[in-house]
Amino acid sequence: MGTSLLAWAGKRPSTRSHHHERAGRYWIVWSLVIAIVVLLAALAVGSHQRHQQGFDVFDEGAHYDYVLDLTHGHLPRSGDHLSQTTMRMISCLGGFDLPPHGCSVTQRNPADLPAGGYSYEAVQQGPLGYLPYVLTARTNVSPQTALVDARWGGFIWSIVGAGLLVWVGWLADLSLLELCGVLSVCLLSPVQVHAASTVTNDSSAVAAGALVVATFLVARRRQTALVSIGLVVGLLIGLMKGLFVVVPFVLLVGLLIFDVAQRRRQSRADLWRRYGCSSAMFLGVVISYGGWLLLQQARATVPPSVVLHVLQGFSTTPYPRPSTFFNGIQQALSDLIAYAPAPLYWFWNLSVYGSLAGLLVLQGPVGRPQLRAMAAAIFIGIIALAAGFPLLNFIEGHYDFYAPSRYALPLLPIVGLVLMRAIRVRGLLLIGVLLPALAVIDQLATGQF
Repeated sequence: MGTSLLAWAGKRPSTRSHHHERAGRYWIVWSLVIAIVVLLAALAVGSHQRHQQGFDVFDEGAHYDYVLDLTHGHLPRSGDHLSQTTMRMISCLGGFDLPPHGCSVTQRNPADLPAGGYSYEAVQQGPLGYLPYVLTARTNVSPQTALVDARWGGFIWSIVGAGLLVWVGWLADLSLLELCGVLSVCLLSPVQVHAASTVTNDSSAVAAGALVVATFLVARRRQTALVSIGLVVGLLIGLMKGLFVVVPFVLLVGLLIFDVAQRRRQSRADLWRRYGCSSAMFLGVVISYGGWLLLQQARATVPPSVVLHVLQGFSTTPYPRPSTFFNGIQQALSDLIAYAPAPLYWFWNLSVYGSLAGLLVLQGPVGRPQLRAMAAAIFIGIIALAAGFPLLNFIEGHYDFYAPSRYALPLLPIVGLVLMRAIRVRGLLLIGVLLPALAVIDQLATGQF
């Protein structure tokens, strides 16, 4: 049903009949209604984590300190310590393996905190992923209220992501049912819901992935490279998080696999038109993130390598371990599974990635070459992420860490789009509507968060 991923960008007619215009308005109105319903469901499921006292396990204290620096007009640098405000909040609210120690306003020693008390996210992360948190953060309130207020910045990223996904759906000529499935996969993923309910730049992952896909579809629709726009998008994405480079990488690999499989011979102009935008986005991410690392190296008061060793030195290995790599693959294939024992999410996750794997082996209508190529590219991207992250950690200092599931979040827009295009109506209803709806209802009813 519908067209394939690589053919989604076919040009729309220059003129439309009155019927088509009415259908277009109908689609836009109902797509926004569906997006709002999915956002409200994500908001309800994430409410428990958003109001949870204490900083989260995923480095939330360091992320929060980064936000505080931005609210004060300071771009943090390597060697900065956590602010007294952040340390008081950690002491007052507690965090992972850190029970509360009191809320008194007093001078605290950063050395008493993990990682030497360094604001270590400044070493690794660009500033753009934190901007919505700057809008919601308040410091003239109690520690608990301040943390909850700041966390609303993640929901702003969910709203942005939903808007970009609706745009992607319009560009791709998705049906409302297909769009519902894409929105569900991207915004009701428990890992995404968790990220959007805490202070972390990972909450921008779905929005970043949707922006890359939308730019790609615009270029395909116009049959032009859009190199300048692609480069700007890549530069912005790189300043959100460097690992988001996996999205344009997957698009490039998908195009390449399809062209090689079809043995297509193309002129330079054709190659430029097909690969220009994705290549520009890929290079843009590499350039901006690499430039950011160099800038932070130049601005550092303590070398980034020293900060990273204090942070990660507790887990080292003399050689890269295969188990670390395989753990990363398992994690990347589990971003629709809840952290709490909520079994319906497990079935949903299995249905999504099992169906995606089925594209690689099944023939017939669900095995169209373009979709199979993009499905293969998704799995290659997951493998690259699972191998690349621990390899970079090993090169930095023989550190031994696997890629957690949240690092695969920017791939969800591609996963959802490919899957919703490949399956029939019954599959759309099951995977795109019924399973995520039942999982959310079960989670809310049983309180499994």
